[in-house]
Amino acid sequence: MDHSDYPTLHELLELPVFAGSRVLCGGESLNQPVAGVSLSDIPDYQSWIYPHELLISTCFAIHDDPAAISSFIPTLAAHGLSGACIKPSRFLGVMPEAMLTAAKELSFPLIELPEQIRFADITKAVSDERLRRQTALLRSSLSVNQMLIQTITAGASLEQITDMVCEITGSSVLLVDSLNCRQARSISGQDTARFSGLDGSEVDQAILRDADSYEMCVDGHSFGALYLCRTGRKQALGSEMLSQVLQAIPLEISREHSMRERESRSFSEFFLHLVSDRIMDDQWEQSRANAFGLNLSRPHALLGLRVQMRRENGRYAAIFQRAAFFQALRRQFDSLRLSAHIMIQNDMDLVLLESQEGSTPLEPSLSCLPAIFNTLFLDYPALTAVGGCSRSHTGIPGLSLCRWEAELALKAAQSRGENCFLQFDQLGILRLLYSGDPHREIGLFVQENLKGLLDPNTSHNGELLDTLDCFFRNLGNQRRMAQELYVHYNTVAYRLKSIQEITQADLGDPAERMQLELALYLHKFNTL
Repeated sequence: MDHSDYPTLHELLELPVFAGSRVLCGGESLNQPVAGVSLSDIPDYQSWIYPHELLISTCFAIHDDPAAISSFIPTLAAHGLSGACIKPSRFLGVMPEAMLTAAKELSFPLIELPEQIRFADITKAVSDERLRRQTALLRSSLSVNQMLIQTITAGASLEQITDMVCEITGSSVLLVDSLNCRQARSISGQDTARFSGLDGSEVDQAILRDADSYEMCVDGHSFGALYLCRTGRKQALGSEMLSQVLQAIPLEISREHSMRERESRSFSEFFLHLVSDRIMDDQWEQSRANAFGLNLSRPHALLGLRVQMRRENGRYAAIFQRAAFFQALRRQFDSLRLSAHIMIQNDMDLVLLESQEGSTPLEPSLSCLPAIFNTLFLDYPALTAVGGCSRSHTGIPGLSLCRWEAELALKAAQSRGENCFLQFDQLGILRLLYSGDPHREIGLFVQENLKGLLDPNTSHNGELLDTLDCFFRNLGNQRRMAQELYVHYNTVAYRLKSIQEITQADLGDPAERMQLELALYLHKFNTL
């Protein structure tokens, strides 16, 4: 959807949810289109905002930093945001003069929100308005064969539609819904023998190798692709009928997307409430969570994903692989006996993971995720993907930790380049810099890096710690180490080998060496 189809900030402020709000500055710029809502309330918020978004914030992360407050509005304007809605009462008290001055100079819309307004209500209202406009656009633009419309609007599933196209054409069909990351196939009678003995993914690849591909596109908006296997004869679908089929199928895709979006939006709003608002009654929140099949007392982990398509590999290949990627991911979650609640965000997908009732603990399943993602990255070369996963945390307070850790792990994965997946435990020093509980995090960091060197029951570990300390003091020069420790050169080499075996760290790797040196320094500091 181009920007002209988005609601303007002026139109959104007319919605009941914004009752009591005040436009402080930038009233002449309220005609800006709003493509989405950003709730990034963290010190590096500028990394998580995008053009034409509306920022909703309490300014908690910067309220005590005058320099950050002064640069706040100019940063938002430079990133092309449509406006900012601030609830100042909790942390700012009153709107800072620096913000008002900058907003006035830049003609940037700055709106003051009343105390009683809930951020979840704002995101729902904006999302509902966008959905209403998208639905109106789709309905006004579709002009298709009445029979196909009636079949689809009567509730035909993607599988039933695929079977119908297969029956009409006499060809094997693969239908890819890129909007909802689904796919369905139907094998014609003449292809049954050819595809026998192949599993699902092999059948899909066989169809792709021997198929004509058609993009399902309505008014410039892609809904996926239809693949018709070549039969050696002219297709039963003429160009006019094919055009009608390609225009009609998006009706079912749009209906499914609307349903999933409502479910995802409802869960996202509830999740946002749990991690952002003050929780007064745990039992009441659990009763609400039951509707989503969520047990708040169990351990959870949060997964953040950004999956994009490589244009150079061909649009059709990318559309198919994105749908197949998410289907494969869901199958992997099922195989690990993980329940997954997917939340669609503007800039990434969030997946809240929980062990299914009666299954194994969550941590062993999380340890399998890096291998799973490394395989998926190789299996779908038309995609670029990055992912970050939190540790396992329990209860409602643990959900806030999950969100923080997942976002940090995802950002770290992005900094390393495409096709990277990181868990929070792999972030090294970043864990310490951004931790909400530094003392606990430092203890875990030291234990994870020094491992058995800290075991008091092993008599030689004191020598190994001294040797490791000497290694860093002498920049790894083993001859100087031997002189300082009053031991033979070969003894130093033996001890360093033992240290690497115990810690599983490579002293020749700069990153691992720095992490080990930091862990040793923190251990010495804590034992003073």
